[in-house]
Amino acid sequence: MVMSKNSTLIDLVRPDAAKRVERLYRPLAEQLDLTPQQGEMFYQILLENKMNGLAQTAELFSHGDVPRLAKIVAEFQKDMNGRLRVLLGDAKFSRYQEYQISIGDRGTLEMIQSDFAEHPLTKEQQLGLLRAMSSARKGRGEDVGGNTEFSIADASEVMDQKLKRQESVDQRVLQEAFAFLSQAQLQILNAVQTRLRAGRKDGYAKAQEMFGKRVSKRKRVSS
Repeated sequence: MVMSKNSTLIDLVRPDAAKRVERLYRPLAEQLDLTPQQGEMFYQILLENKMNGLAQTAELFSHGDVPRLAKIVAEFQKDMNGRLRVLLGDAKFSRYQEYQISIGDRGTLEMIQSDFAEHPLTKEQQLGLLRAMSSARKGRGEDVGGNTEFSIADASEVMDQKLKRQESVDQRVLQEAFAFLSQAQLQILNAVQTRLRAGRKDGYAKAQEMFGKRVSKRKRVSS
């Protein structure tokens, strides 16, 4: 893994990251019927990839080189897939790829569980939301898992389009959720969706301001 000045902080979050990786991928590991040794290696490979991504993101805050970050993360992803294919074999690796389509949704669902503390989601309702998220994107002709992928490298007009697309997906999810969520839970879901979209927009604006200034500074220094 590429070392960074933030390596100490990365090490501090590693235990929590390991727990989250295991929670998200445990259903798949059980389906694949991995041996204890295979399961341990499976989680380790996934965790290493996640920590590499965090380290490179930390580096980004130092130099602001978005294209470089994207290239390195893509290389990490390719290496991880190669290692997983060797560990799992072609058939089980294909099942991993299918599961990976829903991993963004699973992560989002886990993240918002606390919002439903007063009106907890049942296991059936959680599965219903996962299906609704997948169905909503397919309804828009999207085949990727998780929420629309946002990047600080996006131009502002591209970011606006992605936010509108995400809002459309969220509305479809909300409509489907009428069939299995209570009124109180629907209100919570709507508030969560609105908050997440606002957070992405605000985060994008702050990142653009931060990295835009650094890029301009580097250009002045080099000229």
